[in-house]
Amino acid sequence: MTASNRITRREAIQRTSGLLLGATVLSGTYAAEPAANDRKVVWGIAELFEWIYRLQKSTGRDTEDCLQAHLDHGIRHVIWAIGRSTVDYHSKLPATTLYVGDSRPETKIIGDALKQRCTLRAAMAFARERGMTIYARLGMNRHYGSGYGGALRSKWAAEHPELWFVTKKGKQDTTRLSYFFPEYRRERIAILAEVAEIGAHGLCLDFCRQVPHMDYQPGLIAAWQAKGGSDPRAFKPDEPRFMEWCRFRAGYVTTFLRELRTALGEVEKQLGRHVPVMARITDCGLDVNLMEGMDVETWVEEKLVDELCTNPLWWLRYKYPDTLAPYAKLARAHGIKLWGGVGCLPAAKTKVNPVSFLRRAQRQYTEGADGLALYQSDTGIRNPVLMPFLSQLADPVAVTRLLGDKELLARWPQDDASRYYGLDNHSKIESLGVEAQPVENL
Repeated sequence: MTASNRITRREAIQRTSGLLLGATVLSGTYAAEPAANDRKVVWGIAELFEWIYRLQKSTGRDTEDCLQAHLDHGIRHVIWAIGRSTVDYHSKLPATTLYVGDSRPETKIIGDALKQRCTLRAAMAFARERGMTIYARLGMNRHYGSGYGGALRSKWAAEHPELWFVTKKGKQDTTRLSYFFPEYRRERIAILAEVAEIGAHGLCLDFCRQVPHMDYQPGLIAAWQAKGGSDPRAFKPDEPRFMEWCRFRAGYVTTFLRELRTALGEVEKQLGRHVPVMARITDCGLDVNLMEGMDVETWVEEKLVDELCTNPLWWLRYKYPDTLAPYAKLARAHGIKLWGGVGCLPAAKTKVNPVSFLRRAQRQYTEGADGLALYQSDTGIRNPVLMPFLSQLADPVAVTRLLGDKELLARWPQDDASRYYGLDNHSKIESLGVEAQPVENL
């Protein structure tokens, strides 16, 4: 898409408001039934941290236990967490810090388990034995700051305050680093290249942890102004110049992806195979993605990513269209896979409801998803409410049949707290009284 035919946030909202509500999970209306035998891929998105944290015990084979539990529910594709700021695998890189627990006593058992074994290597060995597919997932900008004794933040991130985010109001945000800096881009690339070398079948770049990815660094503003732009801190979200500023700064994340592809090219020569890259992004719309620092259209057009995984993360004070239709159109136009996100861990003030869960899955299929990606599947595969349905999720016909079961619908009625189940657990749903961030902060 050229700059001349891109739309502003205001136009995007005008086009989607009302029109798309009929297709949302809230409406309960769907298109024609899917064809029989049109089975889909269901990905689990799992974290060993969460698996052990909730059990509060370690078997010494926690990785295998978690992956086997996925297999027991028909899930053979798993996006496996390898870190955010600290890492969860055994790395040889000088800038990485292994997570070994934090100030919460209940995390000691997790740290002990991660020290004893490399969870990524254990996952890959198990996958080879059982015919599973494992993608290594890195949280692309989640550094936590000094919370929990600073133990969730890598030593490298803590020692480089010059790379920390600067907000629109000029304050430092210690929980994120800026892709404006080559040093940060190199640190992320080194981790991704290393886990590819270890043998991960693919990479999941989780840009949902944590948006936004670009900020108001003084050097970034100076680079913008050197090209003739005025002070972006004065822009309003509905102005065309704000979108141009967003496109400019998102270019540094695109630069990161180009640099990553170059680095992976060397790894691929060693491996003798392609390393697919999946980008996990919010499903708030392509223009809001741009505000978050993600020029998704350019990523796809330049073949910087092989797959898209959308995620219903509602974190802004914004009327979410709640549709993956624009992503399906983009994916089809460029021949890449699209996975629709469904959350297993409830957001604040929501509650688990299998009907809401199934409706979101059904809508993803109806709108063109090649399959689903279940966030925090490590909790879903142990949740007695969800467990009976997980093995049927890959079959759109079965999902439709379940949603026609009057007994199921009667047992799990929809209310304000349950109809939003399936959104990312970090979502801030203002209609339930949870304050979201103003778009103006972007």
